[in-house]
Amino acid sequence: MNLEGLTLKLLADHLDGELLGSKIYKVFMPNPHALLLLVRRSRDASALMADISSGSPALYIPDKLPENPETPPSFCMLLRKHLEEGRITKISQSGLDRIITLEIDLLGQSSRIITKKLIFELTGKNANILLVQDDIIIDSLKHIGAAQSSYRAVLPGKPYIAPPPQSGLNILTGDPAAIVSAANSLPSANFAKAFVSATTGVGKATAGELLAAADILPQTVRLEPAECKALAAAIKALQERVNGGSSPGYAIVSRTNQVKTILTLPPQSLEPGASVKEFANINNAINYAVSLRPIQLPQHEQLQKLVNAETAKLQKKLQALQLDLVHADDAEQQRILADTLMANIYQIKKGQTSAKLLNIYDGQPVQIALSPVLSPTENAQAYYKRYNKFKRAQSEVRLQIAAAEDLLQYLASLDSSLLTATTKNEIEEIRQEMLAAGLLKLPGKKKYKNTLQKSQPLHLKISDDTDLYIGKNNRQNDYVTFTLGGPKDLWFHTKDIPGSHVIMKTALPQPRQEDIALAVQLAAYFSKAREGSNVPVDCVQRRYVKKPAGSKPGFVIFTNQTTYYATPDSAALAKYTGE
Repeated sequence: MNLEGLTLKLLADHLDGELLGSKIYKVFMPNPHALLLLVRRSRDASALMADISSGSPALYIPDKLPENPETPPSFCMLLRKHLEEGRITKISQSGLDRIITLEIDLLGQSSRIITKKLIFELTGKNANILLVQDDIIIDSLKHIGAAQSSYRAVLPGKPYIAPPPQSGLNILTGDPAAIVSAANSLPSANFAKAFVSATTGVGKATAGELLAAADILPQTVRLEPAECKALAAAIKALQERVNGGSSPGYAIVSRTNQVKTILTLPPQSLEPGASVKEFANINNAINYAVSLRPIQLPQHEQLQKLVNAETAKLQKKLQALQLDLVHADDAEQQRILADTLMANIYQIKKGQTSAKLLNIYDGQPVQIALSPVLSPTENAQAYYKRYNKFKRAQSEVRLQIAAAEDLLQYLASLDSSLLTATTKNEIEEIRQEMLAAGLLKLPGKKKYKNTLQKSQPLHLKISDDTDLYIGKNNRQNDYVTFTLGGPKDLWFHTKDIPGSHVIMKTALPQPRQEDIALAVQLAAYFSKAREGSNVPVDCVQRRYVKKPAGSKPGFVIFTNQTTYYATPDSAALAKYTGE
């Protein structure tokens, strides 16, 4: 779970309202990477939980207290000595950096007030918890020496140096127009990256939502004046929303049942398979996030990253090939120049660098570049040679473009399969398919052995006389279509969109319209367009579906189809999908 500085600002405000003035009466460490403070408020008792494990640090008031080990770690014992009976007098955030500090007052010798700081550095995999007094580190959960960091040492007795601060304009207090101008002046691959670099407190997710609110594509490199104005208005609305008081939290839940991030804006675009849950405040959203149990799908993330990387690589290759094709399409012009040179060979002398001649095909004057070291005939032959080279390139480049487009389509089908995969066997079958396609290689000379049972397609008995079979990866799709499907069974698939093959088998003379509508809904849901609306779904008798010889798993061609349209309703389909 990635929490942006902007999100932590709202959390700090919430903690300030709930815990300021509370007295710490007990300190626990539920695990080696978590800290639990039990506090007494004027009206009741509460707690503060910090968990910096797994590279996803979280700080929150827990709804449910965890169990604590019988023997506390040494850092826990030290915190008990220094913090118990202390009163929380200040909760602050360092600008919009991911650092939240608790100032805790205790009564020292001669009734003198001593202030100690408990600093939570919620900076991803480098997250830490430190106890500091008078800017000197008493101790920390993680020790960092000079060999690990040249910037600072985090060791007992050393001066406390905060992590390197973010550079950029504060997204909450900066002038919106100045923020947009600063980002627009930065050199970057796209504006979204420049926007993150130009601001503090904002990560990729919030930057994307602000651009979406302004109707700007994230890959845009430079903004036009109208786009600058629209983005400034979106930033101003964000400032008013956050600075105006408490703001809801929006948890983005991935297909593997994990909260990837929590935003202060309602998300307008989601990754395939992701969903959003709204909460009254950031603390409630974090409690929900830590309560989830991820779906454990071996190698799922690895395969997904590989498919995404290969897709991005192919898209870049296609752009380069399209440029090559533009150059190769100049072949005919090279032949025209060569023919014109040959027709006017007597007008040209060796040593010329150019010649202005009349095009023998349209009679228009044309300036032809020449090599001074070549004879007139050799110059003409050079143009003929270039013409033949470009002609060959046209054919070769078009073949490469077609191959790249086919592979992109296949990668999209793998991505769709990963979207609907829910079991180890289904993931393993996708992995086997990628190995067979050469997209995945085993290290060294190791040979892969399949020890898993063959996965089965989803079988839904929607009535006593009608069954649906849904393939959830390319191999299952082939099995559903060509093994389970009979010639007169109905076959469903999203039109020009990767997705599952759906077969309807019925004992009725004609399928019921409501059953067809359900099959269309399920075909749309089990596709890359599951979050879309009016998704086109083709329906045809299975006898019209063919698999070309040598084609990749899941690829088919078909005719005589009827196209339906459906907007997948995940809530209505839950009893069928089990999600």
